[in-house]
Amino acid sequence: MRYYVLFVLISCAAHAAAGALTALPVAAAWPVIRRRTRDAGAGARARTLATMRLLPSLIGLAGAATIATVFVRYEPPDTTETPGLLLVAGASVTLGFGVAAAVRLARALSAGIACSRLLRACGRPMVRDDGTRVWVVDTDYPVAAVTGILRPRLLLSTRIIDECTPGELEAVVRHEVAHVRRRDNLVRAAMLYLPDPFAYARAGREMQQAWANAAEESADDLAAGPQVAPRAELASALIRVARMDDRPAPRWVPALGFYEGANLAHRVSRLLEAGRLSTGRSPRAIAALVAVTACWALALTDPVARTLHAWMEVAVQHAP
Repeated sequence: MRYYVLFVLISCAAHAAAGALTALPVAAAWPVIRRRTRDAGAGARARTLATMRLLPSLIGLAGAATIATVFVRYEPPDTTETPGLLLVAGASVTLGFGVAAAVRLARALSAGIACSRLLRACGRPMVRDDGTRVWVVDTDYPVAAVTGILRPRLLLSTRIIDECTPGELEAVVRHEVAHVRRRDNLVRAAMLYLPDPFAYARAGREMQQAWANAAEESADDLAAGPQVAPRAELASALIRVARMDDRPAPRWVPALGFYEGANLAHRVSRLLEAGRLSTGRSPRAIAALVAVTACWALALTDPVARTLHAWMEVAVQHAP
């Protein structure tokens, strides 16, 4: 029993330490990141902000996975070591973040279940001329949103269909399809539902909001392109839907909607100007992923792993 308790404590403490050691420099660098990404294209800005916002959580998970693997490989099953208060405190931090993330996930699942029930009760699927599958919901609330992570579905309310012009409706659908192609629901879910110390820091919250704004602008660019007429059509749709949004959203409405009640003036003004499009993959993000993977593989080689286990023993036996 002590073996498994120690396994959980040391893995969770490793997550807390790796996450905190990454969050501190990222938080300190946030003013520089914000300044340097301000003039970048929306797509490039969204990718950079998502990478930096998720970095502490991902490094924490990688650190916990590494230490857990080393522990299983080298720690004897009959260990009698007793962890100190520092190790227990570090593990408690991660467990606390995990519980908070689980509560957020439970609320999201509850809303998702309510949305699925609504679709079964009064939704109807519709396949558009371009092959896009849309679920139409009979409701007065202006819904244009993507629900689901692995199998996203596009929702449209009858009010938006009835009150938008054909061109505006086409622009709304293209915007939501752009979110699906960018996998924005998956990125948002990672920010919300992973144990993450950065979620409670001011820099983390600001970075997440900046990413949300950039993701909407990037979806606008993908939906409208560089031509004046489609961009004006999308701007008109934004204004029309914003005017419909005159009451709080029902519980079942997905988080990633066409208009979320913020950043309207900026989105409309940039759509009416010549936008800079940025839709390709980010070489820096790919390079960072390769570097992290290489470091993790190196950490699991026998000499490095044995060194990590030795430091682990020091932490368990001598930390207060």
